Amino acid sequence: MKRRIFVRNASLGGAAIVLAPQLTVCDKISDLQSYGSTLRDRLWMWGHEPETIIGIDNVPKGENISMADAIRFMGIPNVCVISYLDKPEPPFDKYIKQFRNTKRVAWSLISGPAKKYSYEQQKQEAFRLLKKMQNLVSFYLDDYFVDNAVPSTQGGISPANMTLEQICSLRNEILELKQKPELSMVLYSHQLHPGIKPHIDCCDVVSLWTWWANDLAILNENFKKYREIIPDKPTLLGVYMWDFGNRKPISVKSMKLQLDFALKKLQQRQIDGMIFHCTPLCGLDLEAVHYSRQWIAEHGNERI
Repeated sequence: MKRRIFVRNASLGGAAIVLAPQLTVCDKISDLQSYGSTLRDRLWMWGHEPETIIGIDNVPKGENISMADAIRFMGIPNVCVISYLDKPEPPFDKYIKQFRNTKRVAWSLISGPAKKYSYEQQKQEAFRLLKKMQNLVSFYLDDYFVDNAVPSTQGGISPANMTLEQICSLRNEILELKQKPELSMVLYSHQLHPGIKPHIDCCDVVSLWTWWANDLAILNENFKKYREIIPDKPTLLGVYMWDFGNRKPISVKSMKLQLDFALKKLQQRQIDGMIFHCTPLCGLDLEAVHYSRQWIAEHGNERI
């Protein structure tokens, strides 16, 4: 990351820049899939290539920042590398070097909108990375459900971008792999329909997101509704630092609301961690990013 970003933001909130510990040969995927005792160890960041979201939902242009630099800046040890607009592009041999000191990495198998690479191509590339990245612990199904996830009453059409048979087949493929990465899935709070359950039963982890910031006012109600449908699935709470639904910056008030909620649910062991969205926003001068960074510095070392 360019030095001026570090200098500009270091004075805002006094948040510490924490480097993830280097991995050793004794680290195994099964060990990394278990979190440590601190809140920080349970934090993830949603990663996109910086140029992909500029102009999307009014996101302004800022400093380009890599995923690895963004998580170092935020003091977050784990990152989800999520393809968007077909970026990053294979081959990934040089690209993945930035994650050598990242504690945990997740990699997307499906994402949208993708034009150049099919699901099968993305899957095979991700499978190949398992042999090169001992910190690759999870595969992600981004934007998995369609619209509000209500199944069609005509012909039993799936409410998702994969059929139930397809995701079960993927699950079986992963179970046959030597490393056994987790299968993670994106779910939005406006998709809380009972029809999602058979699909979620095939995955290991759900990340639950609130697309419109105004819906954060009913975050507690939506979380209860989620747990009525999915009572015991390991869950990460998604935290947006831009209001993509309403195409504008998210307020500090909204950031405080969702971070306070997440901390409470972590302390109650009702969720397993959090994901901050997303790495390109760390190159912008946004109040939500500064507030989140300061919050992480304040609470990161708390025991959970």
